[in-house]
Amino acid sequence: WENAAPKAEASDDRYRLEMAFSRGLYSGWMHGVNHQRLVHARFGKKRGALLGRITAAGRDWLELGGAVRVSPGDGIVIDQGGDTDQEQGGRVYEVIARGDVVRLGFERGIEFRLVQPGALLWKTDDPQLNKELRRSFAGEITKPAELIALTISGAAGEPLRIEARRGDFHAVALSTMPLQVAQKRPLTEATLREQLGRLGGTGFALGALENRLAGEVILPLSELNRLRRELVDKLAAAPVALPSVPVIHPSLTARLARIASHRKDVAATALTVLCRTMEQTEAALRLGVTELYADFEDIRRYKDVVARVRESTARICLATPRIQKAGEQGFFLLIGNAQPDGVLIRNLGALDYFRGRDLQRVGDFSLNVANPLTAEVLMGEGLDRLTVSYDLNAEQALDLLHAAPPAWFELTLHQHIPMFHMEHCVFAAFLSEGTDHTNCGRPCDRHTVTLRDRVGLEHPLKADVGCRNTLFHAQAQSGAAYFEAFRAMQPAAFRIELLNEDAEETARLIGGYQRLLRGDVSGGELVRELNLRSQLGVTRGTLAVAD
Repeated sequence: WENAAPKAEASDDRYRLEMAFSRGLYSGWMHGVNHQRLVHARFGKKRGALLGRITAAGRDWLELGGAVRVSPGDGIVIDQGGDTDQEQGGRVYEVIARGDVVRLGFERGIEFRLVQPGALLWKTDDPQLNKELRRSFAGEITKPAELIALTISGAAGEPLRIEARRGDFHAVALSTMPLQVAQKRPLTEATLREQLGRLGGTGFALGALENRLAGEVILPLSELNRLRRELVDKLAAAPVALPSVPVIHPSLTARLARIASHRKDVAATALTVLCRTMEQTEAALRLGVTELYADFEDIRRYKDVVARVRESTARICLATPRIQKAGEQGFFLLIGNAQPDGVLIRNLGALDYFRGRDLQRVGDFSLNVANPLTAEVLMGEGLDRLTVSYDLNAEQALDLLHAAPPAWFELTLHQHIPMFHMEHCVFAAFLSEGTDHTNCGRPCDRHTVTLRDRVGLEHPLKADVGCRNTLFHAQAQSGAAYFEAFRAMQPAAFRIELLNEDAEETARLIGGYQRLLRGDVSGGELVRELNLRSQLGVTRGTLAVAD
């Protein structure tokens, strides 16, 4: 990282890249795998451009050698290799160049007696560059609130009834006390609009309001406020109305019509469950799940899970790694030797390796099926079905099911979204002295690792058989709110992906989605249930449709 620091002759593009976002640029992957050096992790903050090493410090100044790209007003931080939360820094007041030495003056904020010669000096802020960059995002558009319409009715001695409409969805709330004849200040349209229109922060705004109250009646304002909160909860959990007809570019019409002509009805939509532990597998079998995927870090255990599922009437597919590099065909051999019912194909190498075998072959999300043309190509390679890309929101997923046979597709209803997949192994870098898989001692088998973000969420980290790490979002994404629209299209299967759930949580999740498929619970009810009984709750995540 230090060797790659910007010098005076560095290009302007490189400087901008480092100042916009950089923890130090390094060409490490070009030199092979070494987890102790590839990501040094000396700091978890943006560093910007490295100015150099401090050669001397005075009462209110720092000196360093060579020409440096720094101006009055720039922000700097002093890196002495300690706690990054205790670092000193400030803004440059003046810059004085004296031959090969540059002296930076400061007005306040630094205890210069604590600065040691040899400490690194980083430029973390460039106000002039910030001003230029800010022009590119100054026009950010805030998502508009969604308008709702209210109809209020009732008479003295009866409950007040409010019907709220959000698109085609209707929600009703009744007061817990009857309306009374008003002696003064009866409920008027103005009063109702003032109390029921307090929707700030909910994502809704009051549109039309129809007052059908009979006579002059009154109800405590506290009860009106309670009714407003009840309606907001019901509207927020409502299934999202999505357009049913996609817009297709005319030049693709003929090709897409041919693809869509392969459409056929699905007898029954299956529920598949992806398990990452034997405990989860056992729980799924107890609940009668008939189609399982196993995605174990140690694929040597695949034989064990296949043998266990063979004791039931269920079928099991084994997941391949997401990435297959030269020399890793042995992973496919282990999967084949476990004799599963099928394979969850995650890369094109696996697609080729298992071609023509008497196995069910399901293309996973990493094949990135986001349009009907890609789907047609991959189905032409003999796959039985495809997982819809996680890059699509709900509306786009429905567009895909309109444009190609829904029987080609499997939709993931519940999962922790994989945020990124990387070659660097955090387990080896922090929990061992080893440089790669040959000498790290496999700390991933013994430790659980999460990465905490700036808002306190702890995102689970998992290693795969190739020592590559995947960071999953802390909050599970649920598509339950869109289930009715998805089910109407009759895809081949819906999937639940488990992560760290124990047997009890696994049973609760699977049971909830089984009830959803049977029609015993609505999508909105299931979302509320998951939020109430989970520490982190669930989110609509990438499925959310922005207006």
